[in-house]
Amino acid sequence: MKQIILLLVLSITKICFGQTIDTLSIQSKVFDEKRKLYIYLPEQYSTQPEKKYEVVYVFDSQARQYFDLVHSTIQFVNNGIPVIVIGIVSNFSEEKKQNRNSDFLPKPINEETSKKYGGYLGNADKFLDFFQNEVVKFIDNKYRTFPYRVGIAHSNGASFLSHCFLKSPEIFNSYLLISPNYEYDKEQFVEEFQKFNPELLKENKFVFMCNSNEDENWAKARNKIIPLFENNNFSKKIKFINRDYSQTENHRTVFPIGAFYGLKEFFNYKYLTAENIISYNDELETKKLLKLDSDYINQLAYTCFWNEKPNEAIKIIQWAILKFPNEPNLFDSQGEFLEKISDIKGAKKSYENALKVLEIQKLKLDKKTYEEKYSYYKGNFDRLKN
Repeated sequence: MKQIILLLVLSITKICFGQTIDTLSIQSKVFDEKRKLYIYLPEQYSTQPEKKYEVVYVFDSQARQYFDLVHSTIQFVNNGIPVIVIGIVSNFSEEKKQNRNSDFLPKPINEETSKKYGGYLGNADKFLDFFQNEVVKFIDNKYRTFPYRVGIAHSNGASFLSHCFLKSPEIFNSYLLISPNYEYDKEQFVEEFQKFNPELLKENKFVFMCNSNEDENWAKARNKIIPLFENNNFSKKIKFINRDYSQTENHRTVFPIGAFYGLKEFFNYKYLTAENIISYNDELETKKLLKLDSDYINQLAYTCFWNEKPNEAIKIIQWAILKFPNEPNLFDSQGEFLEKISDIKGAKKSYENALKVLEIQKLKLDKKTYEEKYSYYKGNFDRLKN
């Protein structure tokens, strides 16, 4: 039986249809200053007070359009899965030689690199400490979050996300790297990736990388890293997707297109693949972070079904039936999915099972509810009877 998911169109205002955007400042001990955060909460955050959410972190949000583009784009590609979105703002201070580059770029090995950036660089480890031990802890303490984090960034921000991957890979589960600067400091990142051992990863990762029409040094460095992600050692632990937009986009215009397809690929990977859905939700339940129920799993199955993935939906609904064998609606859903792939015999059997399980539950239901369910399941069964 279908469940209706209402997708709301986002308007970038303080409050719109129950969605909220807040601006907060936290006092950073790492930097000894206040740092600004933008917080996007989905409509469900206020209407479903027991629910927790995955978190997407957007870097470079001092340019507010990055944050706004990401939380707006998510509404169109999230397959009905709401998330929290956090914008991380980089401060500017000429006196402190502080800006986005000083936050994002690691200490240079070569003296000429420091001259190239005018001294605005080198605090990536400090920024990682700030993010991991102050921002994430603040967000997890203040909001209802799952321990699943997605990072999205552009240019040197994507270089910082790469630094996180190399130095503290557990901080993010998924990385969306839009035109990362791997040419930095005579290919410092290339050397670090070449030394990285993916077997040390405690869990599988998702990495989306894309590029635009950048100069040959950027392309040369990037093309040394892409094959590393594509080889067997990396691919065993990392789902890697690479997209080349060099024929249509420049470094400035690539972020919107990269964010759209990166987020779309992430949500499809995370929420339209039965294996990932089952393992992730089982893990959350084992850790007592989520209590699964039949309606929730049924909704996950229909998300796949509505996205033209009936075989994935069947796997999920079979998992649901193992967990909740006394829920007739799950058998009815299975029947619909099997019909979609022309397994009429299996569909008929599923509808018949829905009726049998409903009959067992009859004394627990009021008369009206029972009759409505019976009529619906019987209608599906009779439709295939001949």
